[in-house]
Amino acid sequence: LERTKALNANLQRLGVRNAIVANYDGRKLTKIMTGFDRCLLDAPCTGLGVIARDPSIKSQRTIKDVKRMCHIQKELLLSAIDSVNAHSKTGGIIVYSTCSISVEENEEVINYALHHRHVKVVETGLQVGEPGLTRFQKYRFDASIKNCLRIFPHVHNMDGFFVAKLRKYANGAKESDTSEIKPNKKDKDKAKKKKKLLGKRKAAEKEEAQEEEEHQPVAEGPKDDPNKKKKKTEENNEKELVEKKDKKSKKKKKKVAQKIKKQEEIIEEVQEEDKKDKKK
Repeated sequence: LERTKALNANLQRLGVRNAIVANYDGRKLTKIMTGFDRCLLDAPCTGLGVIARDPSIKSQRTIKDVKRMCHIQKELLLSAIDSVNAHSKTGGIIVYSTCSISVEENEEVINYALHHRHVKVVETGLQVGEPGLTRFQKYRFDASIKNCLRIFPHVHNMDGFFVAKLRKYANGAKESDTSEIKPNKKDKDKAKKKKKLLGKRKAAEKEEAQEEEEHQPVAEGPKDDPNKKKKKTEENNEKELVEKKDKKSKKKKKKVAQKIKKQEEIIEEVQEEDKKDKKK
């Protein structure tokens, strides 16, 4: 809301009368207004091109943020294309820009739009910047993406920036949706060869392991003699009997000791009584 206030103030200061300021979700703008001649989409991004001015971006931004922004940017760009009229005599132009230098937020988004809408990339007419990337790692983008412009901080002494100019030649979406990024055929063949080699290696390792197991001698354990088992059982039984006898003998001894104590106590009592009688 603060930005809309500042924008209104600038429009009034400059005397602009053919502008309307609105605060809507750009992904749903086509439900409210369409039929524009031109559209400028300054898409929200991770800001990886302005790290020189704001070093905190290096610690705050993650790969998840890049993927999330990439998804939002694709939705916004499709909405911007749908809001433009392809049959406009003076327009049919969409400009996409970000202050990021990541491929996921720039070339990949444009490539996605080329496969889902009737648009083509045209030259920007700017003299500053490097051409867009048509290949990244093992993937390949549409050849027309070279008409985009990349501005690098270390090359042009400016903030990192990306600009793409699209021209819409037909309304509606494309019927056949192809993949967003087409992998190279050579890379596909290499990946297949690697898979085959890995499969062969695993099979060879399994065969070697099986052969080693077959050739290894089997360790025979000692055979159990039935006579030994009988002897062990007999010994165990004897031990149990001995233990039982010991317990019984111990109990008997305790009983005898208790009887002797009682007898001694009785004798002592009798002797004391005799002594008392003698004194009397």
